[in-house]
Amino acid sequence: MTSTINFIDSVIRNLKPENKRVVYWCIGCPGFGIRVTPSGKKTFVYKYMSGRKSRWLTIGKYPEWSIRKARSAYDDYYEQVNEYGRDPVEEIKNEKIEENNQQTVSQFLEVYLESCRLKGKVDVVSEENAFKRDMLPLIGDHYLKDVTPDDIDKIQHTILERAKKKNKEKASYAPQSGKAAVYHTIAYVRQFFNLAKKKRLIPDNPVDGIEPLGAIAIRERVLSFEEIWLFWHRIEEVGIPPVTAKLLKFMLATMQRGKEVRNMKYAAFKEKEQIWHIEIRDTKNRTMHRVPLNRFALELIEEVKPYTSASPFVFGATKASLIPEEPDEALAPYGETALSQALRKNREALEIDDFTPHDLRRSGATWITAVGLPKLYASLLLNHKDKSSDVTGQVYVQYSYDFEKRKAMNIWEFVLDQIVSCESVDDIPSLDTMRELVVESGLLSA
Repeated sequence: MTSTINFIDSVIRNLKPENKRVVYWCIGCPGFGIRVTPSGKKTFVYKYMSGRKSRWLTIGKYPEWSIRKARSAYDDYYEQVNEYGRDPVEEIKNEKIEENNQQTVSQFLEVYLESCRLKGKVDVVSEENAFKRDMLPLIGDHYLKDVTPDDIDKIQHTILERAKKKNKEKASYAPQSGKAAVYHTIAYVRQFFNLAKKKRLIPDNPVDGIEPLGAIAIRERVLSFEEIWLFWHRIEEVGIPPVTAKLLKFMLATMQRGKEVRNMKYAAFKEKEQIWHIEIRDTKNRTMHRVPLNRFALELIEEVKPYTSASPFVFGATKASLIPEEPDEALAPYGETALSQALRKNREALEIDDFTPHDLRRSGATWITAVGLPKLYASLLLNHKDKSSDVTGQVYVQYSYDFEKRKAMNIWEFVLDQIVSCESVDDIPSLDTMRELVVESGLLSA
């Protein structure tokens, strides 16, 4: 069949697909064609020259677009090109760019969050919550290109004012209140507008024009041996649900991050090896981590099984105070603030001032180094990323450091046992005595 045809329904309807894409041209209409794909899809097109560039313009699909409608569109494009020297393809492209530039902050948020998910970013939920709490109420309806440094600065001050108000309600004052929230939120907002800039939706990042008011919150709180004893013996006696209390004890026993413990799955527990295998996708620093489990951790897993064994999660969120007749299959992980709230509400009963779940991790790491274990061992057990690692360490050396981690965990089990096995706080060894006991145990040289 010739590649030039009459554009009438009976002819176009009977065009058969071939094993490659074919274009049939309309008699008497230069550049007006219909493209037929191997799948049989038919589309009206217009081919023209703009300077030395050959342009293809898609008009519409047949039969959704009738021949008359497609011909009318072709006539308009033909006139633009040949009478006025315009380039419809370039104009349509610019219109789309302009349309994208008219996206609001709220509309672009979904694009940003999806990008974060595709990159495997860990705390996407935290970022989304920060945006919805602090960014969208102030600039959610603004077009991206209209957001100014003053708008970003207003976000900072709003967060600080909220923190100041909360302090006033509590009749307390903390100079750093709100600054950590500002630091993290503005970091998220900066990344948000950086993506918009990369997509050429804005010329500059408005965050670059502000004076940052945030600061990283650095906590140095370490529980003393006496406080560890109080925590261990009272956490399950103050009214906190059993699974919640045992989760907190598990954090102290293993020194692992709260989020990773909250999301721990039974499938990741290698019982024969007594190892908790955390996949790359589940760790904060995107590094696979094998956590050796001491007897305290193993006992806690056994203790929560009657509550959670039917669900995927070892510490599935449940307020059950008694062992259920049938464990719930649909238990989800605890929320981000659940553990902090549980401690905050029960500090007085615990008789331990100002401590958070993350302080349990810091306390364990502090005491195993204080009794003589090299800092490197503690760092490996905590799964801290080696900032000095070169390409050899990052790519070629895939050793999991099970031996070193097990050594650190054995020493922590020994220290923790010396503390919690005491009859009372008065019987707890001093740090000097603890060091001597660890040396005598032979664990440092093992």
